[in-house]
Amino acid sequence: MSRGPCISFLRDPHLFSERSGLMDRLAQDHQRILLTTDQLLHPDTPSEFVVRLGQLRVSQFLPDGREVTRAVLQAGTCLQVFAPPPEGEKPGDDIYRLNDIVLMALGEVELWRLPPGSLDS
Repeated sequence: MSRGPCISFLRDPHLFSERSGLMDRLAQDHQRILLTTDQLLHPDTPSEFVVRLGQLRVSQFLPDGREVTRAVLQAGTCLQVFAPPPEGEKPGDDIYRLNDIVLMALGEVELWRLPPGSLDS
């Protein structure tokens, strides 16, 4: 199995309310990315994003060729792309191998690309 970059999703609806000032800080230190319908996102490693508007579909391609939709990310969801942790993935985590994942805009999407480490606690 490949040990390439991984992607994880932070779907904490209270992320910004529990970390006061985080949204204000990110609003000053982001790169705005606009995607059109069916446009693919090809993130670099490492990178972090916040879905600000729209929906982003996350599909995984399985070894047998099947495509499975893993998530439809709504506004407020955060993504992190990173090198795999030394201990590997934990079952049940929203962590996937980036090589197996396709991120596609469903309609118009606005993302904020953040400096690596912006979402760390």
